[in-house]
Amino acid sequence: MSRCLLTCVCWVLLLGSGSAAAAGEALLVTEGNRLLRLDLGAPGSPPEVLVQNAEAGGRDGRDVNGMVCHLPDGSGRFLAGEDTGQPSTLPGWGVFSPEGRQVAKLAGSYRVPQGEPYGCAFDGEGRLFTSSVGNQGFGTPLGQLFLWFPPFSGYPGPPGAYPDTGASTGQFCKLAADIGTAGSVGIDAAGRVYLASAGRGVIERFSPPFPTAPDAAGGCGRRDPVGSPLADAPNREAFFRGFYTFSGLVFAPGGNLYASSVFTGEIIELDPAGEWVRAILDPPEWFPPHATGSPMGLALDAQGTLYYADLDLAWDFPSIGPGPDGKVWRIRFDPDGTPEPPEILLRGLAFPDGVAVVGAPE
Repeated sequence: MSRCLLTCVCWVLLLGSGSAAAAGEALLVTEGNRLLRLDLGAPGSPPEVLVQNAEAGGRDGRDVNGMVCHLPDGSGRFLAGEDTGQPSTLPGWGVFSPEGRQVAKLAGSYRVPQGEPYGCAFDGEGRLFTSSVGNQGFGTPLGQLFLWFPPFSGYPGPPGAYPDTGASTGQFCKLAADIGTAGSVGIDAAGRVYLASAGRGVIERFSPPFPTAPDAAGGCGRRDPVGSPLADAPNREAFFRGFYTFSGLVFAPGGNLYASSVFTGEIIELDPAGEWVRAILDPPEWFPPHATGSPMGLALDAQGTLYYADLDLAWDFPSIGPGPDGKVWRIRFDPDGTPEPPEILLRGLAFPDGVAVVGAPE
C-alpha cells in the first residue's frame, strides 16, 4: 500500500511483566510498509524490523501490509500482504522465511489498479483464504475473497522474471468478488470462513464444501469481471450486520468472535449464532479521532489478551485518513472476563494495519 512513512518508531514500557504465556510469544505488526516484531516477554524492549520496506531496503526490501499468517507446515514460514512495485508488479501475498526473507509470492487478479491485499487464514485442512480490499470506502464493492491451491511456493511469471512481471500466480478460485471494502479473514472450528466488510457494515460467512480446483471440475467454473475463476455456488450468508465499519476479526476463547470497527472505534463480541454479546471497546466519541484509537487488525495471545492495531484516524469532513501517531494497544481481561482499559504498547507508527501473535523463536 502507498503510505506516508515515519522516520522512527516510539515504544513504551509494558505495564507490568505480562502473563507467563506471553513470555514465550512475540507480536508482529505491519506498519509503514514493513513488518515489526515485538518480544512480549521483554517489557520495554524496542521492536525489531523483521521485513524492511522497499524504500529503505532497496531491491531486497518488500512492502508488506495487513494480516500475517504462519504456514501450517511447521517450517516457521509466514505469509503477509505484499505489494512492492504495484501496479506494474501485481500485488499479492508474499511467503517469507522465519528470518523475514521472501521465498515465494501468490499474486491474484483485481478489479482496481491497486488490489490492496489484506487478510489471510489457513483452515484445518491447510487451505489458504485471503482477501483484497478493493475500494476503500462506500463505492462499488470490489473487494474479493480468494481460495488458494497448493503448493504455496514459487513466483509469478517465468523463472527469473519476478519482480519485473505483471503475471498472476493462477492457482486460485475467488469465492466472492463483490465485497465492500474487504478486511480480515477468520475461520471457526467448523471450517467456516468469516470476512469483514467495512463498506457494507457486514461480516460475511462462507461455509464448506469449497472448490477443490480452479476449474469447472473443481467447482470453480464461472468467471468474474476480469476473467478469473469464480466459484460456481458458494455457500454464503451475512453472519452479522450493523452500523459498523468492520475491519479486524479474531476468535475469542470459547468460540465467540471479536470484531473491530475502524471508523467508529469499537470492538464488539458476537456469539456463534451471530448475536451481539457485548462491547469490548466502546469509545465515548461518535467520530474519529477516538481517545482509544481506530482499531484495524486484531490478535489474541495464549492467555486471551487482545491486541489491536490503531490507524489513528483523523476526520476533517469530508476527508478522513490515518494520523501521524498510529499505535498498538492491548486489552487485558480481569478474572471475571471483564475487559480492562486498553494500554498502549507502541506508538509513532505509520498506518499500522495488522497484528499477529506468534511463538517466540528458540
